[in-house]
Amino acid sequence: MKIKDQEFIKKENIGTVLNLILKEGPISRARIAEKVTMSFTSASRIVASLLESNLIEKVGYTNEGSGRKASLLRPKRNAVISIGVEIDKDKIRIAFMDFVGGLIAMEEFNFIVTTPEEAAKFIGNCIYFMMEENLIPSQQIVGVGVGLPGLINPEKGEVLLSAQFGWEEIPFRKILEQEMKISAPVHIDNELKMKAIAENELILDRKEKSMVLAGFGSGVGSVLVSNGEIYRGKDNFSGEIGHTIVDPNGVYCTCGNFGCLQTYIAEQFLVVEASKVKPIKSLNEIIKEMEKGERWAIRIIDRAILYTVITINNLVNIHNPDIVVISGKFVESNHQIRNRIIERCKEEMTNYNRQYHLYTTETGSKGVVSGAALKVKNYFLENKVFN
Repeated sequence: MKIKDQEFIKKENIGTVLNLILKEGPISRARIAEKVTMSFTSASRIVASLLESNLIEKVGYTNEGSGRKASLLRPKRNAVISIGVEIDKDKIRIAFMDFVGGLIAMEEFNFIVTTPEEAAKFIGNCIYFMMEENLIPSQQIVGVGVGLPGLINPEKGEVLLSAQFGWEEIPFRKILEQEMKISAPVHIDNELKMKAIAENELILDRKEKSMVLAGFGSGVGSVLVSNGEIYRGKDNFSGEIGHTIVDPNGVYCTCGNFGCLQTYIAEQFLVVEASKVKPIKSLNEIIKEMEKGERWAIRIIDRAILYTVITINNLVNIHNPDIVVISGKFVESNHQIRNRIIERCKEEMTNYNRQYHLYTTETGSKGVVSGAALKVKNYFLENKVFN
C-alpha cells in the first residue's frame, strides 16, 4: 500500500483544483472548495499558489450571498503552450495548443519521410517558422509531443519499429531535441495512442468508462481507454490488431509475416491490389473508380469494408467497451464507405453486444496533433513544482 506524504497530498490537491478551474472556470474560491470538498482556507491557499505561478487569472466578481463579492478565476489561456506533431508517410502536421485546449495555429507540410535525422531537422525548422509567424515566445512552450506509426517506447523516446518509414531502434526523442531551435522536452508515442487521448477528452461521457479507438488508414490499429487511462500492455504493444494473422497463406506484410489483417484494409495494400488492373497511386483513386462503377474497384472496397466490420466486431467481443470510435483515411475519406461500415456493424450486432455505441472520429485530421499536445500539457501539470 502506497503511503502518501504531505508533499504528495499537496501536489494532488493543487492538481485537483487546477483541473477544476480548467474545466469549469470562471469559478469562485467558495465554489472550488465546495466542489472538491475542502475548506475555504485550503482552497484559497491553493488559488494563491496558482495565481503566483501565473497559470490562472482573476476575471471579475460574483455575488455569493450576504452582499459579498467573490472574485472569479479562470485559466490563463497563453500561460502554457504545448506543441503537437504528427508524422505521416508523406506529410507532417504541427499544431500549437493553448492552456485551455484551443489550437492557436495548425499547419500541414508536404514531406516524404526518409531518415530520422532529416525528419527531425524538418520538424525543428517548421516549429521555429510557426513560432515566428504566430509571435509565440519560447518561454511559454512546455514541450513537444510527436505521434507516428509503429512500435514506440515512450519512456525511452525510441522508435522500436516503424514499418511504414523503415525505421528500427531509433532514439528519435534525442535526435529531435538536438535538431530543435528551442529548449523543450520531447514526448513520442504511437500516433493512434496520441489520437485516443484527444478523442477521450472530447467525447467520452462521465457515465461511459471505456472506449476503443480503431484506426483504418496507412495501417490498422486499436487503442483501449479505460477510466481515462490507455491500456498499453507490457511493451506498449497492445492494440496492434493490424498484425493479427487472418490468412497464413495470404499477402506478404511489411512486418515479415503473411496474411496480416492490415493487408486487407490498409491503403498501401489496396493500392497494390488495384495496380494489378491499372496504374493507381492512392485510395482516393480507387474510390473514384468505384464511384464510376468499375467492378474491380467495387470488389476491393467491398472486401476492405468486410474486414473492417469483422475487426470492429472482434474488438467489441474482446474488450466489451461502452464506445467504439472509428477513424483513419479509409473511414473518413468517403461518406458512403463510412455509412456502409456503420450499417454492417449494426447488422452484425448480437443480443449480448448491442450495448456499445459506434461513432466516427470527432477530431479528424486534428486528432493526433491535439492528443500529442494534450500529452505534453498533462505531463507539465503532473510534474510542475508549486510553491
